This record gives sequence, C-alpha cells and structure tokens, in this order.
Amino acid sequence: MAAELGEVGDRLVLYLDPGGPIELTELTDSFAALARMYARHYRADEATETAPKLYVTKLTSGSVIAEVAPYAVIVGQAYMAMDHSVTIADFANRLNRALRAFSGMETSAAVPATPREDAADLREFVKPLTGRARSQLAISHARYHERDGDREVLVEYAFDEAAINRAALAIDRSLETQPDKPATATRPLSEVLLYFDVASRAAGREKGKTHDRAIVPEVSDKAMPTYFRKGVSGDPKDAIRRDGANPIANTGYIVDVLVQVIDDEPKMYIVTQVYDAVPLDP
Repeated sequence: MAAELGEVGDRLVLYLDPGGPIELTELTDSFAALARMYARHYRADEATETAPKLYVTKLTSGSVIAEVAPYAVIVGQAYMAMDHSVTIADFANRLNRALRAFSGMETSAAVPATPREDAADLREFVKPLTGRARSQLAISHARYHERDGDREVLVEYAFDEAAINRAALAIDRSLETQPDKPATATRPLSEVLLYFDVASRAAGREKGKTHDRAIVPEVSDKAMPTYFRKGVSGDPKDAIRRDGANPIANTGYIVDVLVQVIDDEPKMYIVTQVYDAVPLDP
C-alpha cells in the first residue's frame, strides 16, 4: 500500500559533513547529480516509462543529513513508489561500490566499471566534501516502521576525508581518459545523386522511425535512414512521388542533403531539396 510523503517506508539517508559551511549551489548541484544517477540506475517496469522522482523527506542543518526517497506524483500528490526498497538498497550499494573502487578501498575485479556519466555525477555529488579537512560522508539504507516511527538502519557505508579525496582525484583522472560523448556534426551537400534502396509510399518523415533508406554515392555505398525536411515548397518527397517513377527502379534524384556524421561516420540523410530525376544504368 502506498504511503503518503513523510510517513513510513525506506529512505536513502545521506550524511555530509564538510567540516564547515557548504555553499548552497554546491549542495543543490550535489543532490541534482544524485538524482540523475538514480534515474539512470532505476529499471522501470513495463507500466512505468520513467523513474519516480527523488524527494527530500527530511533535511537536518549543521552537518547535512538528508533523507531521500523515490515518489510517484499522482493527481498533484506525492506517494511512495511501490517496491522501492530493493531499488534503494541497490542504489546505495551502487554508490558505495563506485566510491570504494575510485578511492582504492575496493580492488576486486568483480566491481563493474563506472560509466562516464555516472562518474561525472559521482564527482559532482562529492564535490562539497572534496578538499575539506575532516570531511565525512555516510550513505545509509534506512527504514521507518509504521508501528512506532523509529528508523532502522539496514546498511551503512562510510567514507572519511582521505577516501573522499582519493575518489575525487581518481574520478578526475578517469574523466580525462574516458571518451566523451560521440562527436556529432551535420554536413550539407548540394546537388548530389541519391537513389533509394528502400522507399515507402508514405509521405517523407522529418523525425522518428522512417522506412526510407537511400544511398548517396558521394558519401557512402551503404543505405542509410533518410528523412525529408519540409520547406517553403513543401515536402521534398512529394516531388519524387509526383514524378511518377518508381523510386527504386533504376531512378536516381539530384538533391540537396544534410549528412549526419557521428565520430566521422555518416549515419543518416536529411533531404532538403529535390531538383530532378535521372535514369540510372540498369
């Protein structure tokens, strides 16, 4: 049964002691990074497209103690997400193992590599504690019981100043060596030959799933997903359909096209203008 916000249930309890004041923006960025990691970690079932949002259910000043739990928002009210206890336990363990691996506390080959996005957000999460004398971090999986409201700590992971600083340094080094997101570029070509490998009878699509696959010999001999950008003259694919020729039967087209390139590899075409139909050698 769902519980209302702030009542019984499982929490991720975070204890952050920087040994002094924390700048508000640093704390906000730290929690935002944690939320991004949780969203990537969460494995939604077939009935849920996105992860429940994380809510701070209690925040204590001084050394920051934050109780965090995932809630689903239903008709303007926040309700505890069902079956979230296992998710919290797994997420707490994920944070622990990543920090232990980066700090050198865990050398087992069984520890999975941390993806770049998680490493970057983990670095942001510990940023308020990095380089601070006597800083401490504790991550707990706790549970509030309905009968008395007492909190039971099921598991707790603790890190001191040295471990936090070692982890931060190792993460920085890792981010320097890990490849960043694929480089994406768009290259325009004017009046080039394009012919179809597969052509649907439907109107040209600007985005989403397309059944059209075309080849531009000047770019590649591989057929790639092909889209059509509507302009002042309408849908470029209309010019192909009005031509009356079978687009895959020995007919090519002189077009302007945008080539999407990822890491120097062409991935798809966007036709912006169709000039003429030309016969191809059989």
